Amino acid sequence: MNEELIKNFEIAGDLVEIKPITAGNIHKTYVATYLEAGEKKQYLVQQINQYVFKNPYEVMNNIEGITKHLQKELEKNGDKVHQVLQVIPTKDGRNMYVCKNEAGDTEFYRVYNFIQYGISYDTTQNPEIVHSVGKAFGNFQKLLKEYPIGTLAETIKDFHHTKNRYTNWEQDVEKDRAKRVKSVKPEIEFIRARKEICSLLVDKLKNKEIPYRVTHNDTKVNNVILNEQTKDFLAVIDLDTVMPGSGLYDYGDGIRSATSNAAEDEADLSKVYLRMDWFECYTDGYLSELAPYLVAEEVRLMGEAIRLLTLELGMRFLDDYINGDLYFKCDYATHNLDRARNQLKLVEDIESKMEDIQGYIQKSYEKYREWGVTKK
Repeated sequence: MNEELIKNFEIAGDLVEIKPITAGNIHKTYVATYLEAGEKKQYLVQQINQYVFKNPYEVMNNIEGITKHLQKELEKNGDKVHQVLQVIPTKDGRNMYVCKNEAGDTEFYRVYNFIQYGISYDTTQNPEIVHSVGKAFGNFQKLLKEYPIGTLAETIKDFHHTKNRYTNWEQDVEKDRAKRVKSVKPEIEFIRARKEICSLLVDKLKNKEIPYRVTHNDTKVNNVILNEQTKDFLAVIDLDTVMPGSGLYDYGDGIRSATSNAAEDEADLSKVYLRMDWFECYTDGYLSELAPYLVAEEVRLMGEAIRLLTLELGMRFLDDYINGDLYFKCDYATHNLDRARNQLKLVEDIESKMEDIQGYIQKSYEKYREWGVTKK
């Protein structure tokens, strides 16, 4: 990275070094260390991936608005524990630096503060951390409940529009580009048998039975920074996919990613199941923040959201396999197929536990709704 580029940002002190980091699969990312008044400070520098995010201006306007709102909420609440990503402006007051590379192509760069005293985990088997991750995303939605949602751009069109994803998937099955459909007939029929659920949340939003909320849309464990000592959450990061949507997208995908017993590409399907103890930890964390602000229909659909978001990802993995592995990075020939079978097995397990899942959600909701009313 050209060190001259970062001089365009409003950063005090002297640049000590810039190092690339490999965490994350989307943007080129660097950590810049500065020395200011004898103290070292770090900043996150990223080149925005224009293949994934076609309009960087919309992405950054979303992020700038969201982070400023979150900071005001923390200050209003007197919260000095939690932190917020801060967009470091350029010297001419913009939220990113735009320039041309040697080939004449336009590039977009941004800088964030580095969250202090924090750590993140790609996966965890610690129930305390699972609880904190659920609490972080519940808190995120709570603090943004009054945000003017109409000002947010849709940075990836139809990202969780499972109804459209199903339609596109059926078209890809029909085209059979990579001539793999014959080998995945059981997986195709599994998804087809669940066609109706694919319309559930988008129809509920359209009919105004559930509200639009500010949603994160990438609620993985490693998108929460935790205090290394206390394991309390410090900040929610990776805000590129913040868009209008249903809060159930975040909850369902959060449970899917944080409470499966196995990694997403585990090929031994006997290891793939939802851990009810982790599910309870995540749900309690999430609802301890958000319960008083949910409508009844959202609560009723929380269990179904877990099933739907898991099915959606399984369908996406299978779709990519059928198309010849064009989207997801694969380490071996059947990587996407293993991922798809993994997620479909998880769907099956979730379905077998649905009564217990929804029962616990209702119990936790009633507990924290009253707690929230008392504490308001």
